[in-house]
Amino acid sequence: MLILTEKWMIQSPYKAATFFGCIGKDKFGEILKKKAEEAHVDAHYYEQSEEPTGTCAACITSDNRSLVANLAAANCYKKEKHLDLEKNWKLVEKAKVYYIANESSQISVFV
Repeated sequence: MLILTEKWMIQSPYKAATFFGCIGKDKFGEILKKKAEEAHVDAHYYEQSEEPTGTCAACITSDNRSLVANLAAANCYKKEKHLDLEKNWKLVEKAKVYYIANESSQISVFV
């Protein structure tokens, strides 16, 4: 989780990093919430029931790695229903550093 690296760089143990994302109302969403709390990440999730929480399989051999992601709920994020909420937008305005990753773009490769 990249946000843990950024927390380490800041050298602050408690909720120095804020994360926004989308999860499903399921077991994997609950696991993600628990792990973010344990890591002291200030996570704010848009929870929806259209899709399950995304998952990722990793194949690691020696110095190589390959990831296969099922984005699922990540594709359901609704900025206007979550990030634009006053309480969430205040956190954006308070931030000093921003890291934005867009992994919700679907890419299809046909061989």
